[in-house]
Amino acid sequence: MPFEEEPGTKGHAVVEVSTDVGWIGPAQEFHIIVAITADSGWHTYWENPGESGAPTEIEIIAPKGFTVGKPIFPRPEIFRTAEGITFGYTNQAAIFVPVTAPPSTLDGHADFQVTTSWLACKKSCVQGENKTTLTVSVRAWEEGPPRKSKSLERWQSVLPKPLADLDGGKARIVGNSLKISGSSDRHQIGFLGIEKLGVRFFEEGTPLFINDAFVLSVPLTLNPINAGGKPLEITGLLTIGRKITDPSYTVTLTVDSETRPYFGKGAKQ
Repeated sequence: MPFEEEPGTKGHAVVEVSTDVGWIGPAQEFHIIVAITADSGWHTYWENPGESGAPTEIEIIAPKGFTVGKPIFPRPEIFRTAEGITFGYTNQAAIFVPVTAPPSTLDGHADFQVTTSWLACKKSCVQGENKTTLTVSVRAWEEGPPRKSKSLERWQSVLPKPLADLDGGKARIVGNSLKISGSSDRHQIGFLGIEKLGVRFFEEGTPLFINDAFVLSVPLTLNPINAGGKPLEITGLLTIGRKITDPSYTVTLTVDSETRPYFGKGAKQ
């Protein structure tokens, strides 16, 4: 895709940064929320952009003692274009980044440096970046209350849930396939893989149902050599229904690359 600027918002998206708590207390777990809204007619990308595009990335520099986790992205839309299948957002996407405060805190405030990078595309594509300093009050003796707003409730409602929250939800590796099982009265089941070092996904087959219980097989390649001796991370999103507001569940497995044999597409087990 060509990269050129067109009239509109710089980077063709607007970023707002907030938290889901009123203030921070000792050892409190909370989220920094990065809400990115593309200009009308444009779209940004999921953490796996698909066959073209570039992932939306968030970097947070936190004060000493704070631990920053991996961003949690809402379920993306699926775009089918001449470049292939891609994943992203035409509407506002609120990305939640988990943060844990240190065991002891002092009254005052904490500054978080939040850098958001994205690619916005329409007929052309534009790289965007936003740098924000988020200042949050800190107290020494008590945790902050959850912040309440309609926007926050809406953002939370479309976040993926752990696979264990799905009735019968389980995932395992069988041969050269990821097998995901569960139960749902909706029979539109899909999987969006997030490729990591040494892990490559292929298009999944049709889920097999017995009444409402299903098993979805996702062919994959596991190559420990490409993981550099680190554990293989198998991650993705199980989707139910076709709308982005329909349920989705995070699938996460870790495989020891030192003991795992090479499984390529079509390998015999």
